[in-house]
Amino acid sequence: MAKQKIFGLDISDHSIEATLLEKSMGKTKVVSYSRVVLRQEIVKNGVIKKPSLLTDKIKQLLATAKPKAIRVPFCIVSIPDSQVFTNIFKFPAGLKHEEIRKTIPFKAEEVIPFRSSEIYFDFKTINVSNGTQEVFYAAVPTKVVDSYVEVLSAAGLIPVAFDLESLSLARCLLVPKEDVRKQTKKTPAQAVLIIDIGSRTSDFNVVDIDGVRLNSVLKIAGNRFTKVLTAGLKITGKEADDLKMKVGFKADGGNAQALKLLQTEAQKIIKEAKKIIDYYQETGSQIGGVLLAGGSSLLPEIEKFFADQLGLPVAKGDALRKVADPAKLLPFKSKAIIFANVIGLALRGLKKKPENYDINLLPAKQRKFSLKPDKRDKKAWRAVYIRVAILLILCLALLGLINLQQRGFDIYKQAVNQPDYVTNSTDQNLDIQALDALRQPDQTIGSTTTPTTADSQDSTEPPALIDLEIQQTSIGFLNVREGPAVSFAKVGEASSGDIYQLIDEQNGWYKIEFIPGEFGWVSGQYVDKLP
Repeated sequence: MAKQKIFGLDISDHSIEATLLEKSMGKTKVVSYSRVVLRQEIVKNGVIKKPSLLTDKIKQLLATAKPKAIRVPFCIVSIPDSQVFTNIFKFPAGLKHEEIRKTIPFKAEEVIPFRSSEIYFDFKTINVSNGTQEVFYAAVPTKVVDSYVEVLSAAGLIPVAFDLESLSLARCLLVPKEDVRKQTKKTPAQAVLIIDIGSRTSDFNVVDIDGVRLNSVLKIAGNRFTKVLTAGLKITGKEADDLKMKVGFKADGGNAQALKLLQTEAQKIIKEAKKIIDYYQETGSQIGGVLLAGGSSLLPEIEKFFADQLGLPVAKGDALRKVADPAKLLPFKSKAIIFANVIGLALRGLKKKPENYDINLLPAKQRKFSLKPDKRDKKAWRAVYIRVAILLILCLALLGLINLQQRGFDIYKQAVNQPDYVTNSTDQNLDIQALDALRQPDQTIGSTTTPTTADSQDSTEPPALIDLEIQQTSIGFLNVREGPAVSFAKVGEASSGDIYQLIDEQNGWYKIEFIPGEFGWVSGQYVDKLP
């Protein structure tokens, strides 16, 4: 059965996005995409405030997807980093996965403000060296996950995995470890700082070749930019939104006051980024550059301003770098970065076992992922019906053959002529010398062999009234042939234990009347002459 399709679903405070990808001829292609802006406070800081409204918005999102609606039920959803607690623990290299699973909750309670009974967690080993393994740990409050599961269920969706925004962003924007090592023959030493500037928060994630190393969340982002412009310039929120997207951080943007207000607010993000860079470098590692993501990264020349302030190369992330046909996202091409997280989720959906491919904060008991097609996917169900029909036909044919065998009819025996001999491996009294004698050329071939009697007149005719008994064979009968040799066609069967009258004899073969009016020859090797 073909692999079930899975789409990515990104639920944030300001908007929700969905993307369905497929892999064809080695290329990743966009099947459908959609985006719906949340005008009301439906989700706040990653917490669902209005479940029924969010359910309606998700249904609208899938129904209005382009170029066609998304009708598959399976999805991979991201949990906002603001609701996730992460840490890297160190364990002995020899400690097995199940042993870590039993031990890590006790270590986690030392660093997160929840008891183990109040969270769902998952972990993975990201590096092993010098007798130590580094284990990336992630946890989320159970009430957060449960609320998402309820909304998805109400929308007719089945979550395969709950991913982390940091992991899905890195999956979309960065080259995988395997590709880097294949191209460079070594592991790069420097990490990348991804700054995801959304509507309400800015998320900072340090990612190296092994995965996420450090993260932080700052409650200053795009909405804050709008508020300072609204207050400082005495304009409406709509005007402030339009102005920030027009002026941004351009020195020649034509509004020096707006530029100064934005730069002042952005300095708070710069300050947090510097703290993270300095802290990471104190561990002996280096950050080689910065990638910007999120809707606010679209502000004009924001990357140039950040580069000047941080003293590092800064670029806007390329959300379409792993998508072979970005033309399907052409209406959003200049704003493709807002699809980066959901594309990362959809990329996971293409993996062989997406539920186990990376961190999954969906509890095991709720992982209902199945290869059963969506009830609306007629093409997939038609393929299922055809396969089931073929399987049923094969089963019925097998049962029919078994039934015929039990009734004594062997289709194999009817299709293939059985040999006129039986190999009995249990016969311990086999006379090897006699067997060798039988293999010698017969000097009397072509002559008849009859018992010696004083009054024999015709050597070609057997004595009268000699009865023959068919010996027991492993198949229960002896083939009757048209002539006195195995080269003649089979014309019937003589059952073991039956007695027939000898009619003629040639070259060790006996002619019998095996059924009234029908004559044939049987091998004398498996026939006893009765006195």
